[in-house]
Amino acid sequence: MASSPQLPLADDLFLTAHDTVKGKSLLTPATLGLGLAAALIGELVFWRRLDLIDGKLALIDDRPTGDPATTAVLDQLLREGHHRAVRDWISFLATGIATDLVERRLSRAGLLLRQEKRGLLGTKVSFVPADSMVAGWPATRIRTFIGRGELLDVPDLVLGGLIMATGLDQHVFLTLDARGRGQLFDQFRRRLPAMLQDLVAHCEASVGDAVMARRA
Repeated sequence: MASSPQLPLADDLFLTAHDTVKGKSLLTPATLGLGLAAALIGELVFWRRLDLIDGKLALIDDRPTGDPATTAVLDQLLREGHHRAVRDWISFLATGIATDLVERRLSRAGLLLRQEKRGLLGTKVSFVPADSMVAGWPATRIRTFIGRGELLDVPDLVLGGLIMATGLDQHVFLTLDARGRGQLFDQFRRRLPAMLQDLVAHCEASVGDAVMARRA
């Protein structure tokens, strides 16, 4: 299969978190939002706009990225400069902001199609992948590289970490055997910068807190 271009981290996570044909989410809205929030913060790290230091976001460059989604998050950070805790920002962006930003970006790129269905209670809006092969590529890419014993690049290591942090691995890594999972964990531990490991850990903790809150 010919590979598709590698998308921004949050876009890859969004596509991985949805059925590749009908676009049904494999995660609850809350968990999806937390994962996408962490992914957008990760993108700003890749853009060299942010660092993560002792559980807080450190602004290192306030210039726009040229991308509407990450620039919107950066602008919000600049307005709320006194709030820098990573967990607080993950929770804030997960209220619907992150999901909306990523849906809009994927729609602008032509990778999601917006559908409206009218009903008695109003119009329901949903998004479906424009191409199931493209939508399935992020997860396939990781499984293929791990299966071949190849090294993942840093964005895919973060993607793999967020897949596990949100519980998506129960859906997309089912075909990875114990050896493959071990290789993924080993690469994650040895090759991912500490601040990005911390970002994934904060996402996982936020997901755990959300699950406990729903059960309370």
